[in-house]
Amino acid sequence: MTYLLDSSAWLAHLFGEPGVEEVNQLFADPRNDVSISVLSLPEVYARLKALGRQDQWPYVWGIYAAFFTKVIPVDEAVAHQAIVLREATPDRLPTVDGLIAATAAVHQLALVHRDPHIGAVPAQNLRQIRLPGGR
Repeated sequence: MTYLLDSSAWLAHLFGEPGVEEVNQLFADPRNDVSISVLSLPEVYARLKALGRQDQWPYVWGIYAAFFTKVIPVDEAVAHQAIVLREATPDRLPTVDGLIAATAAVHQLALVHRDPHIGAVPAQNLRQIRLPGGR
């Protein structure tokens, strides 16, 4: 299977929060390809910085870079799909989360996340796996 790990899922794994076991299972199965959006890098760094642990970023990235199949950039197709997702979602969909979700949709990946606002994206627009412990 092919997956896109949202920043929230990566952070759950990094900090051992609810959802960590599900992400462990994705990483453990050699048949899985687990990618991330390039937008997740600054989001994870920002969480480390908020905790006063930004000096750990090179170490964290060094470990996780080996887990991810690809770091997928945002392009025009993703930007247009983010508009489609925002239009289809009844609740507020923050821009970065919309772009990450659109990345999954454009590349036909299942988005793994724990964000309630991403969970509001209609199933016909986005294949998703919602982890426990959403904020």
